Amino acid sequence: MDKSQLRMLLNTLFLLGFIAAFIVYFATPNRTPFFIICGVSIVIKLIEYGIRFFG
Repeated sequence: MDKSQLRMLLNTLFLLGFIAAFIVYFATPNRTPFFIICGVSIVIKLIEYGIRFFG
């Protein structure tokens, strides 16, 4: 797997995480799952960012 495929995979995972966080935010009164999903998505995006600029 080359870097562009890895970046595309990470970007897709980030977008799926964003969609899941959006749904969870409005579907449940408890905000903890929203924060967990958002946190994981942001970490995935930061990894993709690091690969793009430093890799």
